[in-house]
This record gives sequence, C-alpha cells and structure tokens, in this order.
Amino acid sequence: MSLELLNEPVYKFTNPKMTTIASNLTIQDAVKAMAESRVDSILTFENNKIIGMVTEKDILYDVVARGLDPTKTTLKEITKSPLITISKTSSVKEALELMKKHDIRRLVVVDKRPIGLITQKMICGNLRDNHLLLPELEIIDKTFCPYCTQNFKDTESLRKHIDAVHIT
Repeated sequence: MSLELLNEPVYKFTNPKMTTIASNLTIQDAVKAMAESRVDSILTFENNKIIGMVTEKDILYDVVARGLDPTKTTLKEITKSPLITISKTSSVKEALELMKKHDIRRLVVVDKRPIGLITQKMICGNLRDNHLLLPELEIIDKTFCPYCTQNFKDTESLRKHIDAVHIT
C-alpha cells in the first residue's frame, strides 16, 4: 500500500472544468447547464461572486424528494453555502479530511481565486494502482460506495465495484 498519494498536492488532481450559474435561476436551468457541460455540480454566483455549490445529490434530495417544482425553485434556495475551498498546495490527505469533516464529496481548489474542483471520485480513480484504502468510506461492520451507497462485505469488493461501475 502506497501512502505517497496522500501527500501529493491537490492541484495534481484538480479538474479545471467548472460551470457557474446565477443563483436566481431555476433548478431546471441548472440541470440543463449541468447536462450541457457534462458536470455533476455547479457553482452559483450573485453579484459576480461565487456564493456556493449545488450538486446532483442536492437536487435529488432538496428538490425532487421534497416534491418542489424545479421550474419554480431557485438555486439560491438549495445552494450549499459557504463554499468549502482548499488551497492548490494542500495535500490530498487534507482534502479528504476536509471532505469528511463537512460530509461532502468535492472541494473548490483555489489559488487566490477558484481554479478547479477536486472530488473523491478523482482521488479514488487514482487509487487503482496504489490500492490505498480510504477510511472515510468505511462504516463499522459495513463498507459502502460513496457514489451509490451500495453496501459491500469488504473494501476489496468496494474497490472492484468503484473501478467497474464509477470510474471510466
């Protein structure tokens, strides 16, 4: 097992592709923008300043599950704010700890301004060769997939599942 990955700076895993949208637009507008950009999260802004983030999970849990109308509900109503960020020179370990602390799967990477995103999925995708176990993915006597929440009997089964289903 290699622990070097945990010490790598997050900028090595940062995806510069970010999509932003005004917070006064609707959930339907956001979903269209996310589909066009092929992203699973979107940054919201007001007065030319990023104020937070909305993810697919937020839309499912905060809009669909509550029966809200996506054509009338605005992004501001479900935006997770304040935006959780991490410096581009911080380590992958620090990123994972911050994600765990805030119960989130992605962070905005900053270098005075936002430069991209780092996600658990990006990090897990780089574990294929390292076989590093992430304790954040384990629950007492249960191991679950952070993407679809399916339970597994052990971390090796989880790793195979993530490689086969979630990493392309």
